[in-house]
Amino acid sequence: MGGGYAYRYRQEQVSASEAVKPVRGYPVKIIFLYGSWNRRCCSIVQEAEGLHYAAVPVIEKLHRGTELLYLTVKVDDDDECIDVCTRSLQDGGLEAPPELPCVLLLAHPPTNDSNAKMRVEHVECRDLEQALVDNFEAAGAEHELPSSKATENLASSLKEAWSRLFDAKGNLLPPQPKQSIRNTTTAKRRVKTEPAIRIFVAGDKSQVGKSSICMGLLGALLKTGKYTPSDLAYIKPATQCEAIQLVEEFCKHKGITSCVPIGPIVYYKGFTRSFLKGETGETSEDLLQKASEAVDTLAMGKKVVIIDGVGYPAVGSITGTDNASVARACGRLFSVPGSTAATPERVPVAVLLIGKSGVGDAIDSFNINATYFSHRNVPVLGAIFNKMNLEGFYSLENCKEAIDMYFDKFQPDKRAFGYIPQIPALTNARENVASISQEDQLKEAVKSADLFVEKFAEHVSIDAIVDAARKATLRYIQSTTSTQNGETVSGTKRPAEEIGVTTLANNNDQSKHPRIALKSATPGFALSREQIEAMASASGAAGG
Repeated sequence: MGGGYAYRYRQEQVSASEAVKPVRGYPVKIIFLYGSWNRRCCSIVQEAEGLHYAAVPVIEKLHRGTELLYLTVKVDDDDECIDVCTRSLQDGGLEAPPELPCVLLLAHPPTNDSNAKMRVEHVECRDLEQALVDNFEAAGAEHELPSSKATENLASSLKEAWSRLFDAKGNLLPPQPKQSIRNTTTAKRRVKTEPAIRIFVAGDKSQVGKSSICMGLLGALLKTGKYTPSDLAYIKPATQCEAIQLVEEFCKHKGITSCVPIGPIVYYKGFTRSFLKGETGETSEDLLQKASEAVDTLAMGKKVVIIDGVGYPAVGSITGTDNASVARACGRLFSVPGSTAATPERVPVAVLLIGKSGVGDAIDSFNINATYFSHRNVPVLGAIFNKMNLEGFYSLENCKEAIDMYFDKFQPDKRAFGYIPQIPALTNARENVASISQEDQLKEAVKSADLFVEKFAEHVSIDAIVDAARKATLRYIQSTTSTQNGETVSGTKRPAEEIGVTTLANNNDQSKHPRIALKSATPGFALSREQIEAMASASGAAGG
């Protein structure tokens, strides 16, 4: 490829540290930075060389004879890669923008100039992904296709970035003072491109307070001062209830705009039976894919994403979308070095269980529900015990002593992160505001939410939860990498073939709750939600 052009080029996938090293014979590099979630454009750049097609005519016109090196770098490959990509230019990093994917032009100074440092310019193109697709399609077409607006924008951005690097004779320009100031400011403000920490909140039964705990987590994270509203996100991927929830109003109250209280999986009236008959037009994989895409989209640019479960762990198993399956589908993407898999794998989202008050019943319930997730290879961090009594034999302090003792002795890899007392001021809160206006009810609800968050922050170790979720993710990646490389790692996840789990990256595995792929006997046939609900209501259905 590129035989008609007067310069050489090479294309390679490298680490960030390799990308910044000089390569003899190639003073100019075009670097494509992407995250593991940028699957579509990554495959075009790596396999179809969409970036090469875009750059060839531009660079050829600007400076004939230039020798280019095309490099692709996965930013979230490991901690070192993240560090090099986000490090400032003065410290030898790429100082990449937070939005991915992106393209950088890197130029190394002549070898005889010991004082000059490498220069990096960001090729700012809003429609980068579309430009890559358009260029690839144009290159593969039998007849020349007209240039799209996206490709024109990319060409213009390449020219601008090139002009900031070289003069008309091809000499490397020194960095402009104004540019240096802008870069320094950007580096200080940049949010590290480390993938968001995802936490799945599950309950041992319905109405145990999962959504309230999610609200408490969000509020407590804000109270630490380490997170801003824009750093946090909340989503309930699967739900049985479409009524407005307090957590939604709390997010509005606190400025957390990334809030999705009703996700893509809704168990509406009549859904289950119509799904089994193939009348909804969707398979289990379709639903889980929607959930994973919704969480991936929400997680971009965030530090912590709270994922709210539905009911008890097995809810949704009849449609192959139980809480364990959703937790597996909604984890962050990662790639195993040397793997030949067509798509990256996902880390199951670590689970925080919400338990009841008491001791024996509370621990028994925790164990039976934790086992459900562990059997599906979904890590369980521990629990928060909610609605604890304030006095008597089953008081918070008495129960805390016994439960802490249990975890220390029998499950040291898990822990109780907190015990939330019953809050007298919130008892019968809904009944107490039933007679006032809707606007006043909302104000009272927000006051109640603030009070709950205050108590939550007092009684729950929020930093410990975030740290445990981060470590669980890293352990899973490490154990997966070691297992696939033939190493034996003790105390890590069980092999997928042993437990029969299904992942979105490997649809041939069989799970304990098999993915249901029933389709209607009539190709393309599907009933609308309105039709399904109307028929279910006529038959006397009370729920999904």
